[in-house]
Amino acid sequence: MGGRDIGHRLLAGLASLSLLAGCASGASPTPLPASSTPTSVPSAAVATPTPTPAPTPETYGPVTVVTGSSTCPGMEPDFTTDPDGTMHFRDLPVECTDTTDDPRVSGTGTGPTNMDAWGTLDNGAGVQWATGRIENAGGAWEGRGSGVASLPGRGDIIVYWYKGTGGYEGLSYFQLITGSPPTWKIEGQVFPGDPPPPYAEGTTITRLPAEGPVPDDAVAVVTGTATCPRGDLGPSTTDENGVIHYRSGTFGCTMRNDDPRVSGTHTSDWNADWWGDPGMNKGALVQWGNPRLENAGGAWEGTLSGIFSTDRGDIIAIWYKGTGGYAGLSYFELLTGFGPWTIQGQIFPGDPPTP
Repeated sequence: MGGRDIGHRLLAGLASLSLLAGCASGASPTPLPASSTPTSVPSAAVATPTPTPAPTPETYGPVTVVTGSSTCPGMEPDFTTDPDGTMHFRDLPVECTDTTDDPRVSGTGTGPTNMDAWGTLDNGAGVQWATGRIENAGGAWEGRGSGVASLPGRGDIIVYWYKGTGGYEGLSYFQLITGSPPTWKIEGQVFPGDPPPPYAEGTTITRLPAEGPVPDDAVAVVTGTATCPRGDLGPSTTDENGVIHYRSGTFGCTMRNDDPRVSGTHTSDWNADWWGDPGMNKGALVQWGNPRLENAGGAWEGTLSGIFSTDRGDIIAIWYKGTGGYAGLSYFELLTGFGPWTIQGQIFPGDPPTP
């Protein structure tokens, strides 16, 4: 990343990406102006338009695949600049509106958000983390999340894990938010039970900054692909509700990115809870593990969590901490789709946001 003159005015665009305040939210686009009233009644009968039916989410037993959109107006961050050039704000209150095809996870989201950012308005990137609450007439969701943002082009990538309260007690909600204002995209999954570790308890989330100056090339936006041959699913058990629990499986991937620091061999343990066909031909799961990404320059070690459904594929978020030649750096990686998987990532100084 380039210059260190990034200020409040320059970062206004990047700050608009920091919707990570529990605001998995979606509002419809701004309506077009109403047409003028006709001065005469048409001679031909005007057909009454057929209402568009409400979208029906895909379900797999008690699991629901969610889609929607989000808006978070009125954010006015006040950035502070550290001696190393890092810009940051803390505990910015944000309120958002979520509209999804599942009314249980539609509603108002509130909570404080935080960001560290580097670069300029035209070439900037940031790390963000927050706690949040989504509320509607049926109950509420409380959770924590973290992600990255970059300009130009990609905008936000934010992952949230929520636990249900009130009418949603006993359920959890995974949420991926992507894009840029005015409307962000939501992809999610509602499922029974708790989020995977380390997101199952509490809502506290913190991040340690870099211990020293930030090199100009420390922050990098990454794209690539992952090839992951089918691994060993590990031993499984089936509970009285028909949920299949996979534990201590393994898989490996080859990561090919436009940054050689995060290309190489990925290995991980694999754990999952599966709802659906026992042959895994149709259904959905929640997955987690502890991966390692290695190449000649060093290694990255981290935590993996995400979801999968047979209609949408994988959404997996990985937070890595660098070791060896990559000590002092962290790496966020999002894997989506079916093999070969699409990689969207970001390298930055300091530690990952840690629950």
